[in-house]
Amino acid sequence: MSFASLSGRRILVTGSSTGIGRAIVLECARAGADVIINCRRSQLLAEQVAAEAREIGVRADVLYADVGDADDRERLLQTSFAGGHVDALVNNAGVDLLTTDLRSASFAQKLGELWRADVTGTVELSRAFGKRFSEAGSGVILTVGWDQSDRGMEGDSGELFAVAKNAVMGFTRSLAVSLAPLVRVNCIAPGWIRTAWGETAGEYWQQRVMSETPLKRWGEPQDIANMARYLLSNEASYITGQVWNVNGGAVR
Repeated sequence: MSFASLSGRRILVTGSSTGIGRAIVLECARAGADVIINCRRSQLLAEQVAAEAREIGVRADVLYADVGDADDRERLLQTSFAGGHVDALVNNAGVDLLTTDLRSASFAQKLGELWRADVTGTVELSRAFGKRFSEAGSGVILTVGWDQSDRGMEGDSGELFAVAKNAVMGFTRSLAVSLAPLVRVNCIAPGWIRTAWGETAGEYWQQRVMSETPLKRWGEPQDIANMARYLLSNEASYITGQVWNVNGGAVR
């Protein structure tokens, strides 16, 4: 508990009923933080995560909001602080284009949804929480990018995520300068992480992950959660404005 302790802090993780967000919530709880679980509508899953966090011994609140909606963002901000101090925001929420009904949507529809949630949601929430943190005199903001967005990947999904995640990564660097020295802002850029899509991906993708990843395995949500815990902690107090690839050493 001594290294990267988050004891005494309260942390909001958006999009945290499953996958990477869920792993971050539970790792923050293990580090001693009270947690706020957010999702748009997965009530049963969100309550399950909250129950797991409470079993660890921390306070866990669940707030339902669509980060891509302006009214929901404002409600999420107000409700979060109404429940007590908030020390950190992890912008994990994003649109799933690969395992939901959006798989069959047009390129333009997918782009619109990505921009609404991944980009606008991240930007507006970060600015709103960043203002509150600055007024309080401290705070940490994390965003989520993508390790291939600045070097390119073929296909519609590669193009779409490159647009959204490059925007997030660039915004992170600038917001860090705007909010320094009181608030730290960093971005985690995952590589091939075994979330819902990775668990069912075909043999082509299984082999591609192995060939592109020097560590020869899929990343797990816990790998991202471990980095999030570190960046949220005092051990990372001299780190801001950075994009951190968590991708098993992939470089192409």
